[in-house]
Amino acid sequence: MSIEMNEDDGAVRGLLGTAFADAEPPLRDLASGSIARGDGQRRRNRMFAVGGATLSAVAVMGTFALVSGATPGRHGNQGPANQVTSAASSANPSGKLPFGPAGGSVQKALDVKWQLPGLLQPLLPQGITAGAPATDFSPDPRSPALLTGATGTNQVTMWVGTAPTSQADVLKAIPCPSKMDCQTKAVQGGTVYIHQGSTTAADALRDGGDHYPADTLKASAAKTIAAEDLSVTFVPDDRSKYEFNIEMSTTTAKFQYAEHEPSDYPTGEAWPPDLNRNDSSFDPAGLMVSADDVVAMLAKPGMNRLESLLDPNTAVSKGTQDKFTQTASQIVAAAAPALPAGVKAGIETSMMQVNMVVTGSTGKNVVTWETGSQSRYRQNINWCPPNVNCSNKAVPGGTLEVWAEKPMDSKGTISTDGFSSYEYWFFPDDASKPGVTMTLETDASRTGVPVQVITPPGQTYSETDGPYALPQVSADQFAAAAQSGQLSAAIAQATPLLATLQ
Repeated sequence: MSIEMNEDDGAVRGLLGTAFADAEPPLRDLASGSIARGDGQRRRNRMFAVGGATLSAVAVMGTFALVSGATPGRHGNQGPANQVTSAASSANPSGKLPFGPAGGSVQKALDVKWQLPGLLQPLLPQGITAGAPATDFSPDPRSPALLTGATGTNQVTMWVGTAPTSQADVLKAIPCPSKMDCQTKAVQGGTVYIHQGSTTAADALRDGGDHYPADTLKASAAKTIAAEDLSVTFVPDDRSKYEFNIEMSTTTAKFQYAEHEPSDYPTGEAWPPDLNRNDSSFDPAGLMVSADDVVAMLAKPGMNRLESLLDPNTAVSKGTQDKFTQTASQIVAAAAPALPAGVKAGIETSMMQVNMVVTGSTGKNVVTWETGSQSRYRQNINWCPPNVNCSNKAVPGGTLEVWAEKPMDSKGTISTDGFSSYEYWFFPDDASKPGVTMTLETDASRTGVPVQVITPPGQTYSETDGPYALPQVSADQFAAAAQSGQLSAAIAQATPLLATLQ
């Protein structure tokens, strides 16, 4: 790819296409769903009422909720990228790609995750280090990395595609979002579309929904710039070549709260809220890479290797395949001592997620397990939801708690007599010892099995209606493994291994 900046700004155009409308990267890390999962315990909506909307107020910190005015790259890099005019060979796409981010396989996502920092590093200005992202972006088809500089970190995502042949279609697909500062620059070989902006703390709170009132924030801090974003897309004149998009964002200021809880603050919510804990990046100096830096980066020889890696259809490296297979085998071996005879652990990659599963004679379950504070677990289960059968009993050395959950439809009505999940807890009599929990998701769709779909009367939407497998680990088998210590040992070994694949 040969790039040379033209000083003519050209017409004001847009950058981010409609493909982004529902997939903005959560600057304050909403993708992890940590609240809905109960501190990382599950990746699905649980029956607990534990404040699932707590972080929704800051979901708008992505590219589409920006107020123009920020100037990206104001760090003044020690070694800013030079303008490059020499030609660099561009890789050819694997075929026709969407004009927007597209997902591939789980192994392809891991291939990008493990190789991207090394390929991105030589393309960056001096003084900036590329590393693995601080946030799990597994549901997002854009490829993330974390940039670290002298004063903080920036989150970056990238993708490649192929642009429509018609320029009118290109412009239709990438309108300039409102409240964004948009520019179009002609460069050698194509056009660069630049969006930049910032958002205030008050804007973030307001646009995130009505969960928190405006006076949650200290009045003097409401207009503080809380985040900055920059997006750059290169659209080549030769439409057979890659289109490339890179987005950078960072939180620039922490939320500051009012001295006293507002009278209209949500009942039951902790005061003050902790909306800063999920920042995926933070740099009070703002963005560390400018649009000019990106243009220079596009012309460097290593860019073709980066583009090829980002292509969702290019082959996964042998190194990644081998690492995946080896890690999966280690997880299976670590889990084996804690499972009943005839039940075997495995790795499932359906739904673009890496899950541990257990397979027995009557089916397969997605399994999550962990150890943790007894008090935290007990807070989560201090009530029994209407769609859950709850029971507990004393067992040697502690207490066994069992929840069997029945699925509910969109109206909150129990939709079947089957159970969509079983959750077990073991609480040792010694309260200073950690509790142990295991969740078995029996919805067969989670393991790649075709689902039954029904349409409620008078509705246009469809809902999943099973099938549901039986739990492959019984409550008593779970309790025995927890009492022996084998379950805690398996969790300690398998959990960090699984994390490397997620």
